[in-house]
Amino acid sequence: MSHGQLAFRVVPLAVLVTAAAAALLFGNAWSAQMAAVPWLVALVVVGLPHGAADLAVSRRLCGWPATVRLFAAYGAVMAVVMLALVLAPRPMLVFFAALSIWHFGLSHAHGQSLPVPEGWQWLTLAAVARGASVLGVPLAVWPVETAAVVTDLVRFVGGSTAGSLIAFAPGTVRATGAYLTAAGLTALAWEAIATRRHPGTPGRSGEAFVDLLLIGLLGVAADPLFSIGLYFLCWHAWREMRPLMAVIAPPAARGSAGADDLATLARGMAAVHIAAIPLLIPTWAALGIGWWLLSASHSPRDLAILSLVVYVVVTPSHEAFVECLASGRLWFLWPAAPSSASILMSPSVAIRRTGPCQEV
Repeated sequence: MSHGQLAFRVVPLAVLVTAAAAALLFGNAWSAQMAAVPWLVALVVVGLPHGAADLAVSRRLCGWPATVRLFAAYGAVMAVVMLALVLAPRPMLVFFAALSIWHFGLSHAHGQSLPVPEGWQWLTLAAVARGASVLGVPLAVWPVETAAVVTDLVRFVGGSTAGSLIAFAPGTVRATGAYLTAAGLTALAWEAIATRRHPGTPGRSGEAFVDLLLIGLLGVAADPLFSIGLYFLCWHAWREMRPLMAVIAPPAARGSAGADDLATLARGMAAVHIAAIPLLIPTWAALGIGWWLLSASHSPRDLAILSLVVYVVVTPSHEAFVECLASGRLWFLWPAAPSSASILMSPSVAIRRTGPCQEV
């Protein structure tokens, strides 16, 4: 087993399983009391920084002139999403759930040993297979608690009475969770059957099944705010650190012997977090102001839910940024493409293409 496999698969799964065991041992009250902790940790370590590193990734791959134009578009998308969330929170939350399934699922798939086959149908299958049950299991098992989180989130963006008017009924939440879980299992089985003749790919689907089984165990055992927060922190965002280090601190992610030792990993992690600071500081400031003005109790739970609002607003821009870099659809940023170059990595997907984004 490689150091990378240990650090980015075995250890995260061990953390999730340990948390699930603790939730079963100490009961529902314990995980509900601890629900805010993963989200608060994620504000400083790994979680929020993995998205806030987008500016550094763009600067290193594209240079400053293109980055300025790219982040003007990035900010414009955030503004549109924020406005839509205030005016139409219910459809926006449905959209965010669907986007999260896509984002989590593809990140999981690209983080496995073999590449996802080319074609949108394979990408969709991989995303649903690995992302649908991550949300589906907590929704199906904890519908009342999930509905309460949604109600609180909507109140923060829509006023004190908006949550009770727009919140999803627990029965709807449970049914949605059951459908998502069934869709994820069906997609994973379909992927395994459809790729059975591809060398090594059936084993890849088996590996994904083990991952999702252990992630689902946490979703069954623990409060949904806690389980999804810990998944986001210890699985999704943590595993995204490796491709980020490939851009920001290449020796920390290079496949050579010793590259994944603890000291190198720590240096790479530190480099990513330092690179994320220009976007982290204004985000922390906005969160602090929002928490002070909107939360009557100034509780850790309210701060955790406000951080969810931040993710709702920034994830569409983050995902669009990743997809643009991956596909090379950045023609609007350059008057003409300079000579081609091969790009190593970007968050969520391994990028290898030719085009104008080449300054590493």
